[in-house]
Amino acid sequence: MVKKLSIALIMIIVFFFNQNIFAQFEAKTNIVSMYDDNVNNNSLNLKSMVSTLSINTGYLWESEASALKLFYEGSYSYFASMTERTNHFHSGNVEYTHLSGDEGQNILNLGTSFGLGMNRDAYTIFNHSLFFAYINYKYFPAEWFINKYGYTIRVMSFSSLSDLSYTEHALFAHTAFAVTQATTLILQTDLGSKFYSTTISGENTTGKKGMSSMMPGVTQLTGTLKIGQKITDVTGLSLISKYQWNIQKQLRYLSSDYGLISDDELFDDHYGYEGLLTSFTVTQILTETTSAKLSGGIQDKLYSTLPAYDLDGNLIAAQRSDVRTYLSLQVHKIFDALGFSIKASTDLIYNKSNDPLYNYHNNAFALEIEVPF
Repeated sequence: MVKKLSIALIMIIVFFFNQNIFAQFEAKTNIVSMYDDNVNNNSLNLKSMVSTLSINTGYLWESEASALKLFYEGSYSYFASMTERTNHFHSGNVEYTHLSGDEGQNILNLGTSFGLGMNRDAYTIFNHSLFFAYINYKYFPAEWFINKYGYTIRVMSFSSLSDLSYTEHALFAHTAFAVTQATTLILQTDLGSKFYSTTISGENTTGKKGMSSMMPGVTQLTGTLKIGQKITDVTGLSLISKYQWNIQKQLRYLSSDYGLISDDELFDDHYGYEGLLTSFTVTQILTETTSAKLSGGIQDKLYSTLPAYDLDGNLIAAQRSDVRTYLSLQVHKIFDALGFSIKASTDLIYNKSNDPLYNYHNNAFALEIEVPF
């Protein structure tokens, strides 16, 4: 699949460069300044100001039915009180979109990217490369009915932690339809698997040397139900219920010997646990250029193979179990005349766990400025 996606994208790029199509340069930058009173999301409550600069720049080629974008994305995050956590990430990306159907309502998307994540000091052990590719197709059988299907692949390679290197394959099927003019119902099913690059003693249950690296370490099935409700012309409500179930559970967790990074995509991703998430979002349009969102939820997280320990390192439960509750408020203001926008947000998190290290509160306040060029 990766080879086919790469060949398809190369053919598309060659086609576009041989067409008389105007290339448009695009660029934008985001600057986020955040005060986080619990950067590592645990009971140690380490505080820091975190400043992140993100850049997205590249070229867009458009025709009547197709678009191709080649662009660079980069980010640099600086931790004022924990400079050893400072990191940066850089990626090159290709995205292609093709429209079909009587009114161009059917949409095919292809994309791929390759990135490098780099850290400093003791955290250089987390340096990694990431390959990502996807294909999805959206079509409208009727004006009130939308179907969407997709496949993604992620290849994560750690230079110093090879046992955590993996390839992830994920499929999804998404259906959305209008129940009434004001109510939309969305159903989605996701199936994903992680295949680890190396074999660890005790995981090989096939009886053949090296065979476990060809079998998924973890397979997760997720079902999502979302209801979107228009309350007034300027107010909307969405409700989400999602349950994720780990069919196979040989997930590898980062050892505490490497630090106490807990709530991070790399080391506490959704494959690590199963359970129910229930959430809501209220969106309010305040003016033509100002909107606000209030969201919150509660999530049960039963970790598949991760035990719980007391603060002295003694085993107290075979499985760590958390209940995470959160509330978030965001206000977005667009300054058309000046050509930029501002987002201000506050996030409140309460995590209750049978592992006392992960009983914590977290308050974060952020200000984001986005400037397109």
